[in-house]
Amino acid sequence: MNSMNLFRVFEQNLIEGLATSSPDKIIETTVSKIFFYGNKVYKIYKYEKFFFGDFGSPDFRRNFYCEDFRWNKTMAPHVYLNLRGVKAEGEKYRLADIGEAEDFFIEMEKFDADKSLTNLLLKKEVSEEDLAKIVLELTSRLGELTTEKRRESEAIFSKNLLESLLAELEDDRNLLYLVPSFIAKEKTDEMMEFLKKAAVKNPYFRNFSHQKLSLLIDDHSDNIMLLDGKVEFIDVLPPKESWRVGDLNFNICRLAVDVAVLWSKEKAEAIYRAYEKLAEPIPPGVKAIYEADAALIQMWCFYDLGKSEIAEKYLKFVQEKIKVIERSSHR
Repeated sequence: MNSMNLFRVFEQNLIEGLATSSPDKIIETTVSKIFFYGNKVYKIYKYEKFFFGDFGSPDFRRNFYCEDFRWNKTMAPHVYLNLRGVKAEGEKYRLADIGEAEDFFIEMEKFDADKSLTNLLLKKEVSEEDLAKIVLELTSRLGELTTEKRRESEAIFSKNLLESLLAELEDDRNLLYLVPSFIAKEKTDEMMEFLKKAAVKNPYFRNFSHQKLSLLIDDHSDNIMLLDGKVEFIDVLPPKESWRVGDLNFNICRLAVDVAVLWSKEKAEAIYRAYEKLAEPIPPGVKAIYEADAALIQMWCFYDLGKSEIAEKYLKFVQEKIKVIERSSHR
């Protein structure tokens, strides 16, 4: 299928049996276009090459769509409805089984984007009970995904946690290099080298068992929705495969960081209290490193979105965590 055709057929309503009118609106993101029709939303990935893969490749495109829908359907069962296939028939297009489809789109239920955890935290409209529910659903659904994945292949769970963390910190470094107007390259290097040395010194990462590895999701607060009392995690598939497996404790810390920065550190403790009813407490040194890593990612994201005042809060949080690690190393 021509790389522009699937966008065109949606814009001109050319898929038989799908919609009877043109879309209400179209939103373009970095990697996709999203078409709105009443209560239904259709997501189509662009046909470009990104740092994590080439959507112009039919094989990559098919595999990414299938994995993306699978993860999101598990993590947001009331939002993600179907993975749909499309096949060309002359000048027409028809819906097709996934096996014979030439291209794909994801069908979703329209939801209120104002109900993201980010917005709720900034408005202080989320309770500790809500935060505990998020922790419970996060661990439960990720456990389900991880169990399914282990049945298919243990190979992806053979990574070394320390090596993975060091590689992720290098990814953080490269992201921050893109915004030298916000944080100088020298300061980025200083923080990264400190965190990498702290990780190497901590036996937790070096001795982490492969059997304890989990699938990880992109669980920043923009991707967590509270809809009519239900928790939904959207857009959860980390784009790089190397980011998809690790320590579940990192996802918990990432959630807690957003609560701490966007609302309060006291409220963030509700995350850890809820988690400790389900698992062993996260060691303080590990928690500080994971929290710094998570805050660095969010710092870049908010600055890239033009929200430098929030990015500054994440930077301050990172600096505080580095001081915590420094103090603990001198004991």
